[in-house]
Amino acid sequence: MSDHAVDGNPPGADARIVAATLQLLRDRGPAGVNVEAVAAASGVAKTTIYRRYEDREALLTAAIDAATTEVTLPTGMSTYDTLHWLLGAARIRVQDIVGRGTVAAILVDDDGPFTVQLRDMIRMRSHQLVAFLDEAVARGDLRAGLDVKLVVSVLLGSAVGHVIRGGEPDEEWADRLLTLLWPALTPPD
Repeated sequence: MSDHAVDGNPPGADARIVAATLQLLRDRGPAGVNVEAVAAASGVAKTTIYRRYEDREALLTAAIDAATTEVTLPTGMSTYDTLHWLLGAARIRVQDIVGRGTVAAILVDDDGPFTVQLRDMIRMRSHQLVAFLDEAVARGDLRAGLDVKLVVSVLLGSAVGHVIRGGEPDEEWADRLLTLLWPALTPPD
């Protein structure tokens, strides 16, 4: 769908719809996302939203897809620095996409289809981190036999846990987390 003036709406209607959907999702969880709420938050007419998105599920899907672009890992950095960078990317995703409302909805599973969709997206998007950790184990940068999927869960779970406790993961959080975990991740001396 193009992002130009349609039906009397100013340019940027698609971007405003997605941004409003994400904000509602972060603040209220998936239950807070409906066409009426998105229209009020975005300033885009309900009729325009319905022309673009069949229903609430289509709005949620479009917002999540728009916000979860694939990241490109930096090259030439140490394993530690790359992990720190990946934590920063995870932090941004938690803040910009997930938020407290979504975390709460996933924990209580009050919207089954959305929970499945978000979990599938997280699994799909975490493949890059799994591959990076597998390569670091193969190079000997991380200890042999490391349960890579458990490490991914610990890293992502820490970001989500920090949000649940009322904080926003930041650079200091990433530094503290890696300082804590690094000895457990690296080969013994």
